[in-house]
Amino acid sequence: MIDTLHTLTEIQPPRNYRNISSLNEIADYIKLRFEENGLEVSFQEYTIFGFTYKNVIGVMNPDNKRTLIVGGHYDVQGNKPGADDNASAVAGLVETSKILKDKNLDLRIEFVAFTLEEPPFFGTKKMGSYIHANSIKNRTDIIGMINYEMIGFFSDEEWSQEYPLSLKLIMKDVKFPTTGDFIAFVSNKNSEDFLNSLNIENTQKDIKTFELVIPKFIEKKTASDHLNYWKFDIPAIMITDTAYFRNKNYHKKTDSIDTLNLLKMKQVIELTAKLIEEL
Repeated sequence: MIDTLHTLTEIQPPRNYRNISSLNEIADYIKLRFEENGLEVSFQEYTIFGFTYKNVIGVMNPDNKRTLIVGGHYDVQGNKPGADDNASAVAGLVETSKILKDKNLDLRIEFVAFTLEEPPFFGTKKMGSYIHANSIKNRTDIIGMINYEMIGFFSDEEWSQEYPLSLKLIMKDVKFPTTGDFIAFVSNKNSEDFLNSLNIENTQKDIKTFELVIPKFIEKKTASDHLNYWKFDIPAIMITDTAYFRNKNYHKKTDSIDTLNLLKMKQVIELTAKLIEEL
């Protein structure tokens, strides 16, 4: 886990859309780590303005039909280290595949590391996750998608957790935690059955969890790759420390490894692997 965090945060120039050589180096690194975990790996390449970008896809149990997508983006916003956003998620992908590689699962899992989640491509059809979601939209074997999005920042301070005001006003019956010591599982209404199938509440775990099914009007506030799967009616959830609603290092040069809680991050990954195994 720590090797992945260091590799992504220390590469120069930073892994943003302008620095294609760095993106390619990180893609090769992810490919190697996936292969070490026994995955069949390929690049999903696409071209923008004459430049080639790539998603990294590692497949576990390729002969099984029921398919789960587990994703997270590997690019960074600007010239930042991006430890939480989103090196933590890439570490999540690598470590989850490592935990599950020796399990006898009746499930095909596609681990996908996306490119171009960050601006100026966010919300466009040039996002790596849009490219991938569009490529699988007609498949009938997919049970859902899990999106790792910033899973490393936690706080034990009271009132360290914020929320969109509009969300709290519309969901008055929900008891929102005020301390940022939990990991959130976020779904929309169309993905609620998939969220429930993970049985998070009844699974033994070492970290606090918070499940939230959000109304349609606030979906875009969740601002990550799962949104592209929702566009194609593919059930998807986001696993998140809630980004800037908790982590004030978001999109800043202070988003560094030393701000992460590696123990809680490990607990998030172990819980996610357990939920997948029980599917």
